[in-house]
Amino acid sequence: MKCPNCKEELLKKQDKQFKPFCSERCRSLDLSNWLNEKNVISSEISHSED
Repeated sequence: MKCPNCKEELLKKQDKQFKPFCSERCRSLDLSNWLNEKNVISSEISHSED
């Protein structure tokens, strides 16, 4: 498995603590990207009336 941020191969010891990231730094960078809206989940907005 590789870290989603830096693409470094994860070691067994790292898997448990920061999974799926390789380190606290990569985990924090990912969170920062979400909070700053660099990462988003987009979908169409439906305007249905109930």
